[in-house]
Amino acid sequence: MDEDESQDAMDALGSDYEEVTLTSRTYQVKNGRVINMIDDYEAMVQAVDKIMQTERFVYPIYDENYGHDLTDLIAKDFDYIQVEAERMFEEALKADDRVTDVTVDDIVPSGKDSLLITAIVDTIFNKSINVEKGVDTN
Repeated sequence: MDEDESQDAMDALGSDYEEVTLTSRTYQVKNGRVINMIDDYEAMVQAVDKIMQTERFVYPIYDENYGHDLTDLIAKDFDYIQVEAERMFEEALKADDRVTDVTVDDIVPSGKDSLLITAIVDTIFNKSINVEKGVDTN
């Protein structure tokens, strides 16, 4: 539907038409219990956390764009992990259309078989989210 057709459809609705703004309202969960409703930036913080906790392609409830592929880095060498971890991190978070940019600041070993990724996620709410994600590599 082009812009003119969309306007014609709205005009046909007359005075009964009301524009609705969609929000990102969701439940805030603590210790497995719903404690509150949150929206906008607070919901975005929760969404980023959930994306980084969810392995992609594992849970049929989510589509193929939801979650991360960081477990694919297990048993790879560190140079490969650095390049791919940044790409995977950005890809996972940019799948959410409320994310405007992802900047991976650092990828460092955090133990013999793990690394720590730190990043900044810019959102449509004109606020950034600092993210740290530990990844097992063995």
